[in-house]
Amino acid sequence: MDTKPIELRKKRVSGNRAKAELKAILYIVPFLIPFALFYLWPVLRGTWISLHVWNIQGMQRYVALDNYKRIFENSDFYKYLWNSFYFVLICAPTVLILGLILALIINQRIWLRTLIRSVYFLPYVLSVSVISFIWLKLFDPKNGPVNGLLGLLGLPQDINWLTDHRFVWWAITIATDWWTVGFVMVLFLAGLQEIPQDHYEAATIDGAGTWSKFWHITIPGLSRVMKIQVFYQVISCLKLFGQVQIMTGGGPGDSTNTMIRYIYVTGFKKDMFGLASAQSIVFCVIMLLIAVIQFKLTDRKD
Repeated sequence: MDTKPIELRKKRVSGNRAKAELKAILYIVPFLIPFALFYLWPVLRGTWISLHVWNIQGMQRYVALDNYKRIFENSDFYKYLWNSFYFVLICAPTVLILGLILALIINQRIWLRTLIRSVYFLPYVLSVSVISFIWLKLFDPKNGPVNGLLGLLGLPQDINWLTDHRFVWWAITIATDWWTVGFVMVLFLAGLQEIPQDHYEAATIDGAGTWSKFWHITIPGLSRVMKIQVFYQVISCLKLFGQVQIMTGGGPGDSTNTMIRYIYVTGFKKDMFGLASAQSIVFCVIMLLIAVIQFKLTDRKD
């Protein structure tokens, strides 16, 4: 039996498969080039710098893993890491709840719905520096509108929002929520509009109340959007820097110093870029672990 036609057919199939794979690679090259230049190379370069004593003048000497050892032996690392996680615990839930409430309200047929949606989303297009300076003035203890409003309501109006450790984190949280709630609202609103209305109509016919519809239809219908929102907000809160840098400078004391500001101070204030690079690598690994845990938990629920 002549096997040449079969061999030719196999070569032709393998050749077509190789061409298809080559085309696929060519399609992703426009993405891979900037990814390698602006993401992969900085990470590799930062890892190399983290193994040295490195200052503004450049490399001084190779120290292997000494920078990483210094990080874990320093109690400040654990304190600032906790500050970053503490902000996640108070900011992520509040912005998600507020965004969901606003989305539920705007999803109703109310007057000027588009205008209201735009007003809430508008702060999100502003930069973090603009947002921080706005709230820096609003929280002014003497002439700030926030304390003035508290006075009109008959509440204490001598609160030092940005210098009292009891209120400073809540001040940063309020500013951050005001800045980002519009984005959260829009994503939830898109998720609400994808839920079929006949589900609600069927529930109404069966005698379900408002709370029952919300718990058994709205929440399951928003599960995918909720997973994305939680993942994004956790990572975003961990990267807190601008609000703290401008509004409090890490104070009062070190109570609002976060990991990102810790890295900034180490590199640009103390001129220890090797140690700052090591801190960045460690914090990057921590965020990657958190991302992996989130993905595992969501996959398990699915």
